Amino acid sequence: MLKKVTIFLPALLLATLSGCSWNRYQEVTDANLIEKSHEATCELRDKLSRIVPPKSIIIVSTLLNVDNLNQTSAFGRIISEQIGSAFHDAGHEIIGMEMPIDLFVMKDAGELALSDETKALIRKHQAAVLVVGGVYAPGKKNSYVSLRVVDVYTKRIISTYDFSVPMGPDAKLLLEPRPVANKTPAAESTEASDEAVNAEPAVQESTPTIDPSAEKGKEEF
Repeated sequence: MLKKVTIFLPALLLATLSGCSWNRYQEVTDANLIEKSHEATCELRDKLSRIVPPKSIIIVSTLLNVDNLNQTSAFGRIISEQIGSAFHDAGHEIIGMEMPIDLFVMKDAGELALSDETKALIRKHQAAVLVVGGVYAPGKKNSYVSLRVVDVYTKRIISTYDFSVPMGPDAKLLLEPRPVANKTPAAESTEASDEAVNAEPAVQESTPTIDPSAEKGKEEF
């Protein structure tokens, strides 16, 4: 009996260690990103603090990397596209922003305020009623997404939603960083106009005119 117990214990210990190793290195599987994005849109719509009429124009900006707001990825782009599709399916008109913007900046007093890019975007699309944007933070096992909806008229956040996405093989591939431009086209055109106005006029060298009669007098002389 003692011999049987002695043989059984090492086998049990080996099986236990193998199980722990398998659980530790088990591959994380991908979630259905479309379902995640559409569920997030439903949550945003349900949490809106004011009624948004059907066919309202909504601006959807690409999500940015929270650690570097000059960086996005296919992950940030596809989630914003799917959110735009979900809002469109709900009966709204969508303006997608190919150039991502950071919706807010932090003032010296620690207060959140609309960024210059957001203000320029609102001026450009005056018929829009909402701006949807946000950030994501890649982690070891999950990527965390934070969404915000801004009322164009009051400039205030009227809905938020946070969710996570497992870091499966597809998510890791989509999260490869890509640089983005810092300025919106509206901001760039404004700066270009200012530079054109402030530019000094170029000085052109005048070419002296030659009097034909004077040349003729020189030849006769």
